[in-house]
Amino acid sequence: MISSIDDLIDLHIQGGAPFTVILALLLVINFLLFIYSLILIIIKGSANPFLLEWIKQIGGLAAAWGTFSTITGLFFAFDAIGTAGYIIPFQVISGGMKVALITILYGQFIFSLSIVAYIILKLINQHLSITVK
Repeated sequence: MISSIDDLIDLHIQGGAPFTVILALLLVINFLLFIYSLILIIIKGSANPFLLEWIKQIGGLAAAWGTFSTITGLFFAFDAIGTAGYIIPFQVISGGMKVALITILYGQFIFSLSIVAYIILKLINQHLSITVK
């Protein structure tokens, strides 16, 4: 269970820095786009539909990247198991599988947040456009 920021950092490192750093960047980009869209709604009364679409697309990219990262990790893990030359204990294999799933969970988490942000912004945008008319 994740109980501190150190646990999150450990998961980030275990998931493979090249993969999780990209996912973290996608999360930050989506967060910034969400905040920028909210500011546009407050100031101008509507958000740019292009930005809303970007939020959704970046979420989809995070899900795809997380899946790609997991498949890549599993490929290398199974390659190592195949060339080991001895029987690897089940606990080691299950621990490796758990680590391999970190990136797919991270990508799906970002995707879910992106869809929720997209729906919220879309509903706010529609509500404001109805009240203006």
